[in-house]
Amino acid sequence: MTETSHISMSLASSLQRQLDMTANNIANTNTAGFKGEHVVFESLLQNDPGAGEDPAAFVSDTGSYIDTRPGALSQTGNPLDVALHGEGWFSYQTPEGQAAFGRDGSFRLDPQGNLTLLSGAKVLDQAGGPITLPTEGIGALSISEDGTISGEGTGPLARIGVFDIPDIQSYKRAGFGMLTAPEGADAPKPAASTQVMQGTLEMSNVNPVREMTRLIDVQRAYERTNALMGNSDTLRRDALKRIAQNV
Repeated sequence: MTETSHISMSLASSLQRQLDMTANNIANTNTAGFKGEHVVFESLLQNDPGAGEDPAAFVSDTGSYIDTRPGALSQTGNPLDVALHGEGWFSYQTPEGQAAFGRDGSFRLDPQGNLTLLSGAKVLDQAGGPITLPTEGIGALSISEDGTISGEGTGPLARIGVFDIPDIQSYKRAGFGMLTAPEGADAPKPAASTQVMQGTLEMSNVNPVREMTRLIDVQRAYERTNALMGNSDTLRRDALKRIAQNV
């Protein structure tokens, strides 16, 4: 395989990853608390003794990063909708029992009184346990800025866990806008400066117009790369034919 083909394949592989990531961002434009993710590319230089003094530049996919900028806030009036003002993260337990973190505050109460997300993930308290509220007799619910949930006739019932995660870029996607800690990660600490706002949702921070433009650009670049690989194969076949004719 020629050097041109290797370079084109490295670019095509990186573009495919960027295409998948951009499509996922677009699919989660309306997911509350979702954070966009983007690929990081670098140029990898490799010296080829047979190619003169100029090194060949390959495309290297070095990973991705999570865009942690806050999304727009939407006033819903729903007492179980909450948003975070600050850099903290909610803590959840997925239906598979795995600990996860995110900014989705569209909470619901299931028939058993568990505070959950629409995905079924349970919302955890400051101690890391699922929050369960009485199903009767609590009256109107209020949630204070520190995450304390109180019933109209019962007083404080639980406190929503909000945590600081300094190494959030090392966390992995787990679906539904949630992130899971890598193996060996330090335990998150309770957030001291993040406020909980009741009756409000933080929307996705994905800009759909920008992502659609990026998707089109990536698709065009992918098509050009495939055309380049095809042209390289055509030139190689033509060269072999000419060599065979002159033998």
